[in-house]
Parts: sequence; structure tokens; C-alpha cells
Amino acid sequence: MALRFLSAACTHVGNVRKLNEDAYCEHAAAGVWCVADGMGGYDAGEVAANMVADAVSESLQRVQLEPDLNGRVAVVKQAIQSVNTRLTVERTQSPDSGMMGCTVVALIAEGQECACVWAGDSRFYLLRDAGLYQLSTDHSVVQELLDTGMIQPEEVDSHPRRHVITRAVGANAVLELDYIALDLLPGDVLLLCSDGLHSELSPERIMSILSAPQDCHTKATRLVESVLSGNANDNVTVTVIAVESVAKGMLLRE
Repeated sequence: MALRFLSAACTHVGNVRKLNEDAYCEHAAAGVWCVADGMGGYDAGEVAANMVADAVSESLQRVQLEPDLNGRVAVVKQAIQSVNTRLTVERTQSPDSGMMGCTVVALIAEGQECACVWAGDSRFYLLRDAGLYQLSTDHSVVQELLDTGMIQPEEVDSHPRRHVITRAVGANAVLELDYIALDLLPGDVLLLCSDGLHSELSPERIMSILSAPQDCHTKATRLVESVLSGNANDNVTVTVIAVESVAKGMLLRE
């Protein structure tokens, strides 16, 4: 069974902030996508997020030379790691420069498989068989509190440390990227997003938009518009990827 990937991305500064510190890259033809969410104060986060998106984009030629998914994932991870090294070395050399970093979630697809790597609270979702599944796990203080039973799910949105992340590109000299892989099916819809989406929209609302019989561009736009109709306190970035079966002889990706 051959698959192809159709995708669209959308980003917006939101209703409160003056600068969009999110960045993304979208390369359906190569089967590589990423979303990065900057942190570290005015313009520093924007720089870090764009460094990650650019590094992933610049790695595409090497990605496509790899014969299997594991090799492709390794190339993307190396690209992200290279940015982490640059940011941490620069901070060491200029201790007064302050924090500059970003969260990242990157997806790599090959054939009937895909893999996701991430650090921070940007997320990876799968819509399959009328169910929405969060496949990434946030690297955040509230997630750790949830995991240890110190708070309940209903306490997350009001917790005073709900925006504090525990892992990010540029935070430490050694960056640990989490990893998950899965087999894909025709009809799957994949979503990468910054926390500006999932902190504003309920899973039910996200699922409703992704389930609609519309193209990826319309779904991505509707997700962002739904955020903007509310508080939209943060930047918001989404990438929607549709998985389709194709007849033999057709291009696997568009």
C-alpha cells in the first residue's frame, strides 16, 4: 500500500503579543515537518525558533539520501542538536546574553511509517477512527506533577507554573529529544502545534475541526481562527498533515 502526504501550516502572533516567536517548516515532498516555539524574552525566542526551523529545512538533502526512517530521523535530530550546541556555546561565551531557546516537535515520514521527536510542550496529535490522540508528552512542570499524582487534570489550566517547561533546545548543553514511531493508515490526520493552540482549544474542538471533510489548508486556518476568536494570549502555529492512499505509479507525496 502506497501513501502520500498532503499538508498545510498556519501561524499567527495572537491577540496579545507583538512578536511571533513561533516558526515552522513544512516539506511534504520530503516527508519532514517541524514546529518550534521560542522562549527567552523579546526577539530571543524568535531567533532560536527560526534557527531550528531553518536547520531542519537545510537538512532535507541529507534526509532524502537516507534509505530508511531511522536514518532520516537521525539526520533531523542532528540538525536540532546542532542548534542546541550553537545556543549553549554562545551563552557560555556571553554569560550576560540571557536565555535563548525554543521547544520543538518534528515529524519525519517514510513509506507507511512516521516518527516524531520533540522537546518541550509543542505537541503531536493523531486523528484516527474518530478519535484524537496526543502522542507526545509535554516536558513541563505540570506534566511532572500530573505524573506523580500531585495535581489532578482539572488543576492544570489554573496552575501558576503551567507555562514552565523542563526541556528545550538551548536550555542545556545536552539535549534529550523524546521519540515515538508509528505505522500510518490512509485517512489518518496528523497535527503538530505550539502550545498556543492546545492551551486555548479543548481536545473536542480540535478533533471537530480535524474531522471535517475539508483540505489541510482549511483545517489549519480554522484551528488558528478558533484560537483568535478567544483570548489568544500566545502565538499559535499549526501544521496539519493528511495521509492518503495512492494508486501504484503515482507520486507518493505532493
